[in-house]
Amino acid sequence: MHTDSIQWQIEVDKKDIAYIVSIFEGYEELAVVRTLDPARGIIELMISPDYIDDTRSLVNALSKEIPFRPLTGEMAE
Repeated sequence: MHTDSIQWQIEVDKKDIAYIVSIFEGYEELAVVRTLDPARGIIELMISPDYIDDTRSLVNALSKEIPFRPLTGEMAE
């Protein structure tokens, strides 16, 4: 089991932040969402390495309904 988390920073519409947080709260183990800059809609996903594939799948599914722009992490590459 890994102890370090992986961080992805994502820019979203600020009106979508609460929805994104609630989705990830429903998937307790995947990632924790932190709001870094609410005015600009910048959030950070702190992802357990054990759940990186599941988190990637969830983010890909969400991206079909919520526009976002990856700022850091593998999705930004």
